[in-house]
Amino acid sequence: MTSMNPVAKPPVVAQPHNTAQQSNLHFNPVQLAGRALRKAGNQLLKYAGISETWIDVGAHHGEKTLGEAMLNPGLTVYAFEPNLRVLASLLGRAANYCVIPMAVSEMDGHADFYVNAHDEASSLLRMDENAISTWKGEEVLAVEAVETVPTIRLDTFMSLLRIPRVDFLKIDTQGADLAVIRSAGSRLRDIAKIMLEVEVTPKRIYQGSASKEEVTTFMQNSGFELVSSEAQSYGHEENLTFVRIGKAGRELGG
Repeated sequence: MTSMNPVAKPPVVAQPHNTAQQSNLHFNPVQLAGRALRKAGNQLLKYAGISETWIDVGAHHGEKTLGEAMLNPGLTVYAFEPNLRVLASLLGRAANYCVIPMAVSEMDGHADFYVNAHDEASSLLRMDENAISTWKGEEVLAVEAVETVPTIRLDTFMSLLRIPRVDFLKIDTQGADLAVIRSAGSRLRDIAKIMLEVEVTPKRIYQGSASKEEVTTFMQNSGFELVSSEAQSYGHEENLTFVRIGKAGRELGG
């Protein structure tokens, strides 16, 4: 018998890759241009916009600070909101808007939080039932629940995050604004500008809330100057803005 040799298989020839086609698949020039423009735009905004650190205590829906954070990538905002139902609207809105589900008070720990049917009226302080009837719109003011929320002092928070300076502190805690300021302790010297709210009616609806005179005296003794006041809530409250003496305060949104 004659031996049978195996049939030789033809060599496999590698096919050249279509590099141009692959490049188009992975590196779309329009996408690359878009990324470059977005990066350049963010850098320009950081250069021309606000590059500061703000703290918003009682952020609610971010009415005073969220828009500024979205317009200014160089701005960092720490927003405190203990009402979880309200806080949900703030989550994921901006990378530089840090939402913290805590209340600020003079004690690190926890406290009762009075959740109101009118959520803007929720507070760490009880309401005075006798004083509520003197307010216009009082029919919507009613405590629905009392919840236990975590609390932190401002000086504790600033130390934990190693924040050397706060350019703007906004406070709206329904009667507890002066307590928030006092919680800064010696770090109050590192805060340049403060906007807060005070009741200016003869009967204040939050038990233990400070009067306008008490707040103004404390701020002046701490080295701040009152630069503006704005009436709100049918004249029941005022927003007061203080600037540390010797420090130029940037206008909100300016």
